Amino acid sequence: MIKQPFILAILISSVVLNQGNHDDIISPFDDDNSIQQNINITCFCTGDAQCDLQSSTCQITHPDHACYEAWEKSFNDNTIDVTAGCVSNTYLWRQLWCNGNKSDRYVICCTGNDYCNDRDAYSSDIRKQLSSSSNFNYKPVNLLVIYKLFIVTVCIVMISCLFLFILFRIKRKKNFSLNQTQSNLKRHLLKYKCLQAKHSTIDIFPDTESIGSDRGSIPDLVPIRFSNQVTLDKKIGVGGFGRVYSGKWMNKTVIAIKVFPAHDEPSWQREVFIYETLGLNHENILRFITADHIDVSGYTEHWIATEYHSNGSVYDYLHNHTITIPIMIKMMHSIVSGLFHLHTPIDSARGKVSLAHRDLKTKNILVKQDLSCCIADLGLAVKEKREVKIDKENPTVIDIIANHRAGTIRYMAPEILNKTLNDQSFESYKATDLYALGLVFWEMLRRCQTTPEENDTDDYQLPYEDILPNNPSLEQMHDVVCIQKFRPLPSSRWKNNSILSYIFEQSEELWLENPACRPSSCRIETQLSHQLQSIEIISSHGYNEQRIESPQTI
Repeated sequence: MIKQPFILAILISSVVLNQGNHDDIISPFDDDNSIQQNINITCFCTGDAQCDLQSSTCQITHPDHACYEAWEKSFNDNTIDVTAGCVSNTYLWRQLWCNGNKSDRYVICCTGNDYCNDRDAYSSDIRKQLSSSSNFNYKPVNLLVIYKLFIVTVCIVMISCLFLFILFRIKRKKNFSLNQTQSNLKRHLLKYKCLQAKHSTIDIFPDTESIGSDRGSIPDLVPIRFSNQVTLDKKIGVGGFGRVYSGKWMNKTVIAIKVFPAHDEPSWQREVFIYETLGLNHENILRFITADHIDVSGYTEHWIATEYHSNGSVYDYLHNHTITIPIMIKMMHSIVSGLFHLHTPIDSARGKVSLAHRDLKTKNILVKQDLSCCIADLGLAVKEKREVKIDKENPTVIDIIANHRAGTIRYMAPEILNKTLNDQSFESYKATDLYALGLVFWEMLRRCQTTPEENDTDDYQLPYEDILPNNPSLEQMHDVVCIQKFRPLPSSRWKNNSILSYIFEQSEELWLENPACRPSSCRIETQLSHQLQSIEIISSHGYNEQRIESPQTI
């Protein structure tokens, strides 16, 4: 890396010297004609270390070499010393030596033919001129060439230093980025371990003794990229964001890896920012572990690592299971608890701002092992910036970023479809989540058994699936929801069950056309909490809990 700039310097210097010699002959006696690439010339040689003592000759074989003869006046006794031989160094050295004539030294160089430097015919004239006090008409050193050489050399050295400085900065920045990623990984994994100790039996740090240090139970997290410690297993989901895999961290702990393609980096950055900075530590919000990126054959993938839930999404679970009323209430209560946590600001040193999900649906809600649920996929979430209320008309600022994803059309609220959403009001975004929540409740109602003894559930169905295709357009959705004002219909069996009919009434309130009339997540959470307590009381008075809470697998 350092060698290349100096080679370049030498080449440029040679060009400069060559240019400077277009007007200046090497010596007045130089009879150099066209030089072939392969030469073999015998030079007269005396008083030089290269001389063959027997023949008083030396050989040149390269076009940059030359024969020379030099006369030099001694300052001590004014005698003239004569030497002859071969200039066998580099082209640069040849130029400096052959142009080195002074008042007390005269040099000729040639390459024309054998013994071209045997200049005895001119020796007496040269000796006479050097011995005399008058100025001899010698060829002076070409100072312009020397100046050019000096300037070019300085410039090359400066360019080389600048090049090395830039490389140093790039390497330093890369190391800093890696150290920052490793620091974030360490922080998140330690935090995750503490949370797991409280809420789960999952051991996120297997074989602590083998990887630990002398600092007690805190593991020694070596500076290795998280993506290099994860082995992807099977694909468990596909969506507009990319893919979701189950995987193993350090070949033991099962986690979920959400993989974003390179072009969807804004969604990845947004979701990581929300998880890392907005205080989402809640049992009904998907637990975040860390984020990383990885290069696969020159293609960048962005990863988000989260807790893994083997039951999959509510969408998957309802396809494969029916649920009883207690399980349904438990699942609904956990969903609305997570939504209430998102919607509610917490004013404290380690509090949180209000968030609206903007893409709530059964595919973005996961079923945990105890059949409670947690909300996932926060890439489209919008947050409320709580400013000092100087202007009472605009007390808050909506923090929303541009993104090519715009939520799922099937779950879009009427005010989005007819473009009447008040995008300056954060309550408007919360209301769109509540509309989608009503549709989620309706999907769960269809898969809920009226009694534990009989599986009388309806087939699983997406909202509006009976009147719209699989991927409806905005125009189709607008016509059904806003023009025809159609909403999902109840099942006839719900009318005979007070709890199911009550939940459907709640769903109807949630998908009202006027967003201001929809009940808040706080109110729904309170109502479902009362329902859950009533069911627990009934169970404690001898109702068969096993028959109530065991879902049936199809």
